Amino acid sequence: MQRARGLWVIYVSLAIAMTTMLLPLQLEWRFLRPDIVALTLFYWALALPHRVGVATAFTVGLAQDLIEGAPLGLSSLGLMIATLLLLLNYQRIRQFDALQQSLMMLFLMMLSSAIEMWLRSAINFPVQSWSVMLGLVLSVALWVPLRHLLRSVRRYYEVY
Repeated sequence: MQRARGLWVIYVSLAIAMTTMLLPLQLEWRFLRPDIVALTLFYWALALPHRVGVATAFTVGLAQDLIEGAPLGLSSLGLMIATLLLLLNYQRIRQFDALQQSLMMLFLMMLSSAIEMWLRSAINFPVQSWSVMLGLVLSVALWVPLRHLLRSVRRYYEVY
């Protein structure tokens, strides 16, 4: 069995995606923030399903909650379920064209956000408004450029 090459590239790209959450935005524009973290996680799960899975989604969700200052586990459950659905269908999703993949990413991110909103309301934590879905639409527009960028990084560093 070969040892994983370039595994650090996956974790660095996820860390860079998480730092985009820290970029300052005016309060009126925060609902338009794209979910780069979920897109990056979904790319790596799609490209390397044997390396990135549900445990990585759980860890990314916990880190995301720590960055946002939310109760631990709010983002984790949604990301884990969305990643599980992606992993169960990754061979089919790889065959989709760019538009179909973008729509699939929209579905997965909407599922993750809906679960997070449901958990927020269950624990009486402030629920985000549905205007957050506009940020998900912007995320879908970023899927193709981000996929090409991460693919070129994966090929340059020979991550497999």
